Amino acid sequence: MNPLAILPPARSRVVKLCLLRPRLEVRVRDSPELSALRQLLGVPRMTAVAPASSGMRPIQFVASSLGIAVAIIALPIVLLAGGPIEGWFLGFALWLGNWGLALATGKFAVDIEPTFAVGLAGLSFIARAWIVVGVLFVVALRFSEPIALTAAAVFIFAFTFDLLGRTVLFGISQKIRKAEAGE
Repeated sequence: MNPLAILPPARSRVVKLCLLRPRLEVRVRDSPELSALRQLLGVPRMTAVAPASSGMRPIQFVASSLGIAVAIIALPIVLLAGGPIEGWFLGFALWLGNWGLALATGKFAVDIEPTFAVGLAGLSFIARAWIVVGVLFVVALRFSEPIALTAAAVFIFAFTFDLLGRTVLFGISQKIRKAEAGE
C-alpha cells in the first residue's frame, strides 16, 4: 500500500515535495490524514523539514551584479582610452537611474493584473529609453560630443549586461519554481 494514497492530493504533493527536496522549508498543519501517515511510517511529529539555505547562490549573485560590475570595469577602460571621466559618470548615472526606475516599475507591476503589468513594463521600457537618448542628445549638442559618446558606451554596456543577468536570474527562478512544483 502506498502510504501517500491516504492523503488528499494537495497534501500528497506537499509530502512528495518534502521527500524529494529535503532542504526545502514547508510548513504543514497537522491533520488527521497527516497524523495517520506519521503513525504508519513511524515518523515523529514535526511541522517543518529542514529549511532551505536562504543565501543567494554564487551564480545568482554574479547574474544580479553583472550590470554594475561592467559599469565599474568600464571606468579604467575609459581612462586608459583617454575618454572623459565625465562621460563615464554620466553613463553610470543614466544606467543607475534606468535600473532604479526598472526596479520601481517591477515592484509596482507585481500587484496588478497581468495584462496591465505587461503594458506598464513595455511603456516604462520605451519611456526610459527615450529619456536616456534625450539626455545624451542634449549633452552632445550643448556640451560635449566625447562626453555623450562615452556616456552612451558605458550605458549600453551596463544595460546589456544587466539585461543578460536578469534573463539568467529569470531562468534560474523558473527552474527552481518548476522543481518545487514537481514538474
